[in-house]
Amino acid sequence: MSDTPGCVYHVPMPIDDDHACTRGLNPSSGDARMKQHLRDSRSYTVGPMPVEQFIEEFLPPVPAERRNAILSSKSAFSRIPHGAPTPAEIFRPLLDALNKSTKRKSRAPGLVFENASARSEQPHEPGFMKPHICCYTVANAEAVRDTPITSRADLGYAELFIEIKPDVFLDFFVDPPSDATAEALAAHEFVARYGNDKIKARVDRSFGQHIMYTTEILARQHRTFVFSITMAGSSARLCRWDRSGLIVSRSFDIRERPDLLCDFLARFACASNTKRGHDETVEMATSDEETLFRDTVTQHVQEQLGVEGDALAQAIVEHYEPGHVMVMHVHTVDLKNPDRAGGTERFLVSRPVTVPLYVSGRCTRGYWAVQLGTGRVVFMKDTWRLPGDQEGTVISELNAAGVRNVPTVLTHGDVYFKAPPAQKKLTLSGVQRTKTEHYGMQSWACPVLKVKVAVSTHIHYRLVVSEAGYGLERLRGTQELLSATYDVFHAMRDASDKVSRIHRDISVGNIILLQEVEGAPRKGYLIDWESSDKLDEHGLALDHARTGTWKFMSMKVLEYPEKGHTLQDDMESLLYVILYCSLLHLPHDVRNPETLHSFIHNFFDYSSFGFGRLHGGDAKLANAHNRNWMQRVKFSSENITDWLNTVMNYHFPPRHLRREWADRWSNPDYLDTFWGAFLERRELEQDDAVRHEVEKPVGAIRTLEDSQVPFVPPPHSKTDGSATSLPSQQPAAATLRKRPRRASTNQPLRRSERLRISQLAPHTTHEHHGDDPARPSKRSKTR
Repeated sequence: MSDTPGCVYHVPMPIDDDHACTRGLNPSSGDARMKQHLRDSRSYTVGPMPVEQFIEEFLPPVPAERRNAILSSKSAFSRIPHGAPTPAEIFRPLLDALNKSTKRKSRAPGLVFENASARSEQPHEPGFMKPHICCYTVANAEAVRDTPITSRADLGYAELFIEIKPDVFLDFFVDPPSDATAEALAAHEFVARYGNDKIKARVDRSFGQHIMYTTEILARQHRTFVFSITMAGSSARLCRWDRSGLIVSRSFDIRERPDLLCDFLARFACASNTKRGHDETVEMATSDEETLFRDTVTQHVQEQLGVEGDALAQAIVEHYEPGHVMVMHVHTVDLKNPDRAGGTERFLVSRPVTVPLYVSGRCTRGYWAVQLGTGRVVFMKDTWRLPGDQEGTVISELNAAGVRNVPTVLTHGDVYFKAPPAQKKLTLSGVQRTKTEHYGMQSWACPVLKVKVAVSTHIHYRLVVSEAGYGLERLRGTQELLSATYDVFHAMRDASDKVSRIHRDISVGNIILLQEVEGAPRKGYLIDWESSDKLDEHGLALDHARTGTWKFMSMKVLEYPEKGHTLQDDMESLLYVILYCSLLHLPHDVRNPETLHSFIHNFFDYSSFGFGRLHGGDAKLANAHNRNWMQRVKFSSENITDWLNTVMNYHFPPRHLRREWADRWSNPDYLDTFWGAFLERRELEQDDAVRHEVEKPVGAIRTLEDSQVPFVPPPHSKTDGSATSLPSQQPAAATLRKRPRRASTNQPLRRSERLRISQLAPHTTHEHHGDDPARPSKRSKTR
């Protein structure tokens, strides 16, 4: 996994339920992921940064004692054509130039450049493709050669990569004139626009693939940032990617200015691991530590699942890959004095349960970890937080107040390049943090889609909690679904009542199941409090931004975000979580996979953009009025049907009960009383969970041109004045846009824009009644 001291390469990735492939990286969804990455990039791309400034600010000079080991840049790339029909005609001579060496000198000492694109079963298909050129250390290049071409080790070991388009005409970006005035820069559109749809599709596909490579390197290595190079013909741009976004340099011709690329590569080769973007707070475990990890995790799996033999071995694979156990350092805060350092603790980790498959944002990895010293299994969250309260501080407050069914904080802290001594006052100096946000307002930064891009700071952070369980999607049946989510409801109420805080991201991914009593239903825990917020005296979140997981957002949060998030919005989200899990994991009569996919997509995922904002929730609104969506599915369990109908009626009463039940939702006591009585009185199914196949409808065949099609540039001008295929530089208003939260085809869509209000449709009626328990008794203040 590593040949370089302080670096860990080619780390394990989460696997899907069948253990067949990496979760979220199924090649069948490669094209959709690529398009989504491309859409997201427009909200976090900053450029064009002057090339000399890029090199000076992001890489230290070559040390004087190593300058004699660097080849001269004179005519270094003279054999590279200005353009060619295919990328191969550029990257083959480029590889020769990059790997050129003498007995004592080379272009990038200690590094080699290899054609990674040839190491693929289907080198022109998204999900299978690899970069044209990957840069490795010498030992890592050998390790890659020893892997089968089906492996993604190329990206697990890459130091940087180069992606090539055959002609300058295919550049995704377009620079302003070098002598442009401040006014012209503020009006210049940085992303190229093409009149020819085929060329646009090819350009988009190429840069979308570039982003996919970056995403995979960030997932397969422990990185603080990644460098890459994008080329169009003989013109190159330098790129720096971190968890806030992308900084792109101006374009330069490597034939005319070979010194720029040579200087960048020489500095990169001579830079420390940290300056190359590696996180050195992760290191390989010893063989004894690996044995401890394997044995401890095995015991924990047995306790949680009660399995033996082959089933146990399969379950262990989710958390452990032999030969791939690492030590992760946590620079802790003193829990009694949170402004002081508490020292450093070491935890063993192996295969994560989740990794980020996108570039910017919190980009959380989650692990079952073993705490060295105690030998206990805990949960480690490695993330890039926003400025403000640390999640561990928030959960510690919940723990101190006695909030039920939330994780127990063991330790937490920001990640520093060098651990601060114990009891030192903590500051952000020396912490691992992003840099992209510092450049969005520079004079050279041009608008993207008519607005100047501004992104948020992200700070590397680790949190360790006691509870290591399984996700809600692993439920065993109706009883466990309703029991565990009732536990979560208690957590929501306690947090609201005891510390005036709401979660704001109630979702399937933020609920875990933990076996605490053998033979009893697993307890539900509400995790991930990073998006939570304090409530004002009116019960409204102080931050009115739309926050949460799109699938499960309430109707009001989707359409009226400015009105503020309330406990009732979180209650509605919990209702949608239970409906969603019922559709995917409980028996019902919707057996056609495409029909089920359509139901889920239209009810939970559908969105549209108009009038400057994202809209959604139409199906939720329609179902609230007349239950037309609930009528489309019949569950085998009468219990889950009755529960869903009753709670939907509490949320949105039928017309004839609207006055009598006016406070059924605003007063959580009603739901609490009904739910508790339902669990106590009903004989709920314990092992009725099933696995429904959900398939997307067959769509049109993809027809995008790709790198195997020779490129012939269209004419650069037309005499008749009609639109050409050239990228255009159209004026753009220099207004400010904050980066929206990522959208993903494989994970719930999160949004936190401040958006305009649009009105809901007028109310209609529905007839479902469900159960109607007696009015609840007054809730104790000490609960």
